[in-house]
Amino acid sequence: MTMPVSVIVDEIRKLYLSDSMPWVVGYSGGKDSTASLQLIWKAISGLPKEQRTKTIHVISTDTLVENPVIAAWVAHSLECIRLAAEQQNLPIQAHRLTPSLENRFWVNLIGKGYPAPRNRFRWCTDRLKISASTKFIQELSEANGEAILVLGQRRGESSARNKVMDEYQGSTRDRLSRNKDPRLSRVWVYLPVETWTSDDVWEYIITESNPWGVDNQELFNIYRGATADAECPVVVDTTTPSCGDSRFGCYVCTMVTQDKSMQAMVQNDEQKAWMQPILFFRNTQLATADRDVRDFQRMNGQLKVFNGSLVHGPYLQVKREELLKELLLTQKAVREAGSHVGYLNVELISIEELDEIRRIWVEDKGEIEDLVPRIYEQVYGQPYPGKDIEPVPLDPNDLALLKDVARELDEEAAEQLYKLTRSLLASQFQSIQSQKRSQHLDKLESILQSQGFRTEAEALAFAVNLEEQRPDDAQDDQATNAIPVF
Repeated sequence: MTMPVSVIVDEIRKLYLSDSMPWVVGYSGGKDSTASLQLIWKAISGLPKEQRTKTIHVISTDTLVENPVIAAWVAHSLECIRLAAEQQNLPIQAHRLTPSLENRFWVNLIGKGYPAPRNRFRWCTDRLKISASTKFIQELSEANGEAILVLGQRRGESSARNKVMDEYQGSTRDRLSRNKDPRLSRVWVYLPVETWTSDDVWEYIITESNPWGVDNQELFNIYRGATADAECPVVVDTTTPSCGDSRFGCYVCTMVTQDKSMQAMVQNDEQKAWMQPILFFRNTQLATADRDVRDFQRMNGQLKVFNGSLVHGPYLQVKREELLKELLLTQKAVREAGSHVGYLNVELISIEELDEIRRIWVEDKGEIEDLVPRIYEQVYGQPYPGKDIEPVPLDPNDLALLKDVARELDEEAAEQLYKLTRSLLASQFQSIQSQKRSQHLDKLESILQSQGFRTEAEALAFAVNLEEQRPDDAQDDQATNAIPVF
């Protein structure tokens, strides 16, 4: 049964006044989190000033690969929340959280070569969404003993969501539940709109004035524009679809075959047609059928056999170069198109991320061609604005000569021979620059061991032979483990 607004508001006040625990409100800018925050705002603003003693932290995690329209809406909303809280003398603080540099999507995909996320390798969720918010909540709860986390989750959204919410039941405090994440063991969960339907949410946020000054009708229009038929119907029975079913998220998400919400926005609104290049990039560059553009060795140089074939690892250098170039071209295109409709300087990838990708390619992977500045200059026609790095004593002509020599020596394995020689040279240059040579021989030996195969067929034969030499019980135990290269 739907809980009335007045009952929820009274409940929020009682919870707020019952202890000294700070509150954290998870805010995505969507309808459910908007409704939850509005209810809290209404409840707290109705208390006498002397009773508003606890800080309410409103946190929103920007993965930096969100739908740009939604990201702009959330950023604007957070600024409105901050200003309105100050003006109304409310203990509400807004925080925009972002992933740490090493956890960002492009740093991992283009820099390290992680393949596009898939069900069996969903590496993005924790890095982009969970880590930053968990760190914030964990630090807050540890500093204060406990904390209350407010979420805009509702029952009936999906069977999976209901299952999660069932896990929050069984609280020792009325209407509060223990968080199931062991890192947040001192955090209680509160779900103010748990019993509401999608239409309850819309009715509330459309008929109640937004207390921090944004226009909820605009939010309604965003949802409507992200629905394929561009319509939010009046729901008369359970068979009538609601525009509340729209889902926004990372435009790079490969857990779904299409970004239907962005596609609908582009189709329904000429003012959002500038996002078309983003859709094109996602659909053409982030395919999960990518075995042919991935290395036959894992990130650490190991081999893994499954069903008689090697499981491929990170993207090859040529694929990472292509991804970076196409992403920069996409960024250039959307900036030019978006500037005409008020979306100025849309940033798909930052200079800070480009610098880190450059560092990973040159220092960690030994790709001393140092291609990031070259790719940037090809796209933008101007010098790369990032940080300088220590130059290597080889220019493009030297590396081209090295490739020619590799082809002359062994045409079948020319690429592998070039990579091996280049990695050895890169390690030598790094050793000279750092003047720390104590582990240099170990590094060279590691490169020789991990890159010592002429072809993938040779590597597979080695790995299968190694597997066959193991006892049967060891093969069973290690069937899914990587095979070290000796």
